[in-house]
Amino acid sequence: MTSQSGAPKVGDQAPDFELQSVSGDMVRLADFRGRPVMLVFYRGSW
Repeated sequence: MTSQSGAPKVGDQAPDFELQSVSGDMVRLADFRGRPVMLVFYRGSW
């Protein structure tokens, strides 16, 4: 559930998505389901 502004709240479940890792592999958030995950995004870092 998200707030009316659309911003997630602490404890909200993130939607599944897929991104390319630094090594070039495609990684899905669902691959880590049930384990703690920290997502960090660096805009334009490379």
